[in-house]
Amino acid sequence: MKMSKMKKNRKKLFAILLQAALVSTAMTMPAYAAKTPGIGSDALIGDDATGPVLTGGNTEVEEETSPYTKEQLEDGTLEYGEIAWRIEGYNSTYLNLRSQLYSQTTSQSAGTALAAEASALMEDAMDLKSDDMDAETRELFEGYKAAARELRKQGAKLTNKELSGTYARTLRQTKNKLVKAVQNLLIQYEELLPQVETAKKNVEMCQVNADAAQKMQALGRASAQEVLTAQKALQQANSSAQQAENGALQLKQNILMLLGFDADAPVTFADVPVPDATRLATMDLAADAQAAVSENYDLMSVRAAKAEGSSNRTVKKRNVAYTEDSVTITVQNLYAAVVSKKQAYDSATAGYQAAAQSYEAAKRQNALGMLSRANYLGLECSWLSSVASYKSAELEYTKAVENYEWAVKGLIVTN
Repeated sequence: MKMSKMKKNRKKLFAILLQAALVSTAMTMPAYAAKTPGIGSDALIGDDATGPVLTGGNTEVEEETSPYTKEQLEDGTLEYGEIAWRIEGYNSTYLNLRSQLYSQTTSQSAGTALAAEASALMEDAMDLKSDDMDAETRELFEGYKAAARELRKQGAKLTNKELSGTYARTLRQTKNKLVKAVQNLLIQYEELLPQVETAKKNVEMCQVNADAAQKMQALGRASAQEVLTAQKALQQANSSAQQAENGALQLKQNILMLLGFDADAPVTFADVPVPDATRLATMDLAADAQAAVSENYDLMSVRAAKAEGSSNRTVKKRNVAYTEDSVTITVQNLYAAVVSKKQAYDSATAGYQAAAQSYEAAKRQNALGMLSRANYLGLECSWLSSVASYKSAELEYTKAVENYEWAVKGLIVTN
């Protein structure tokens, strides 16, 4: 072999070994989040400048385009429909997972390239092989073989064919769980707000009663025990109001942080939309149950589980059947919950309308001086209590519809 060619081959071998070493080192380095738009960023939501978004079977696919601009997502008002896009663009859990999956995607590509390089290197080694190789050629031959083995080893570590098919499902499932969690928190928050107002009004009424009790005592028309009872009622009302306010604040802070805002960000929440009046009528339980079985994340995992041997395959088959039945039953139960909550909502609507008429009458009486301050406050408390009951029924119906639709999309979360 000519000396120049030998030197060239040695340089090639050194470069390949260096490549394998660098890839091996890169595998041990932590993955950092790909550049994603965040608060204060100039990028638009949906821009993904340094990484592909992943789907099943592919490592590089297009992401859904957000219907909201960055300005809309950061305008200080959170619309219900914006939740998914705030999760995708700002939630740290989602962004970190996407970064990790992107890192694995990159590793897969590198692993495939290393495997191809290993095959080419073995071909070069075989070209060198001969019965009368001199010591230097044999050394190079053995070096090529060793390098090929190392490249295959590194490529095997980087390439996981089973992993690529789970990328989208893992990312989508995480996003959907986060979206659903925020939706539930927002529903709880909105359900609590009327209760806060009712509690505040109750404090006002209890204060009037306590003041009246003291005045009556001064006139000798109320006992010390009656005054003490009124004061205790006021203390209890203040405590209940404070607890309600604290609970609402905690919920709001949790929502804001999950969506990538600061906990004290001045963000207003738009009302949770009520499902269309015809939504229940358009549900097709049989078709939806079938779709839920097809899309269910847990069922996908059960189906994808390896099962070697007749016994294990039998167990897997039984597990798949059991999970399919469980998903179907759950969807049926969720549908029944929608029907029940819709009936409760309709009933609450009728009660709310009647309460609204009574409250309007009370306001007219109060304007004419026909009611005492205490009596009017009592009627206001009753009205606010009716509002809270109505809002609760409305939101519980909304939540039931959301739970059903999430199940159809594959996500069933046990509360």
